[in-house]
Amino acid sequence: MVGGVLLLAPFGAAAEEIQGNDPASPGHFQVEQRFGYVTTFNPQQQNGGRRVPQRALTGETEIGYSPTEWYEIALTSPYALARANVPMAMGNVMDNGVPGYSFQSGGVTIRQTFIQGDRLERTVFVGLVSRTILAPQGGLTPDLWVANKAGAGQPGAPRFVQEATPRVAQMFTPIIGVNLPNDYQLIFNANMTFGIDGAGSAFEPSIRFVKRLSDRWTVGIEHFSNLGPLGHILPWNQQMQTLYAVADTRFKGFEFSFGIGYGLTNASRGLALKTSIGKDF
Repeated sequence: MVGGVLLLAPFGAAAEEIQGNDPASPGHFQVEQRFGYVTTFNPQQQNGGRRVPQRALTGETEIGYSPTEWYEIALTSPYALARANVPMAMGNVMDNGVPGYSFQSGGVTIRQTFIQGDRLERTVFVGLVSRTILAPQGGLTPDLWVANKAGAGQPGAPRFVQEATPRVAQMFTPIIGVNLPNDYQLIFNANMTFGIDGAGSAFEPSIRFVKRLSDRWTVGIEHFSNLGPLGHILPWNQQMQTLYAVADTRFKGFEFSFGIGYGLTNASRGLALKTSIGKDF
């Protein structure tokens, strides 16, 4: 994505992802492939037991089409090599007998993007992304929070846990962008996701600050967060907070995005990598 718009959303369980390319050119299809690696940890046992690493290799394949410069519709298939969600055991003790790594499908996401077509000529521009997430039974699900019923009444138990498994979820993402002098750009997104056929929600604000070095290269930083369920902000060390250094470029009609990051909280501490490649047809 060079001088364009950034869209932020979850890959699925235990990961953040970046959609870094512009929507497809009007009247064209766009195919984009994304990959990522993240490391997170499940909550600390109350009895001092070990924390289980939740490493994940993630991926997304997306095909989009733009009938106009301000609208794109796309089908996305997320997947990952990861552990399944690890529930809190009764008595507020984390079960360390976690499942092994396996391939998980995230089903299909229907994404619609509405964005001002002349955004690069505006000082301030806005947009909106709508995603309908259709996940298979037992498959990869968004990072949604539910009340920790197993830990109710237990001292020190987290109030919310990421154990929501809705088959159908909806996400709305407002976009606010500012084109600054000297080819700087600032973009703010705020993913608001909630389960439709089951409990669970999440609020994930993100920000991107980049500078365009040339017609081919853009570099900067991106910050991703998952603050907890809608209407509640979790304590800092229970939030997901990741900071990335990023670079985007174009080469022979392809758009590339690269990033290396690190988690800033106890819940998200660890290395994070991401890359994507996209092309219009």
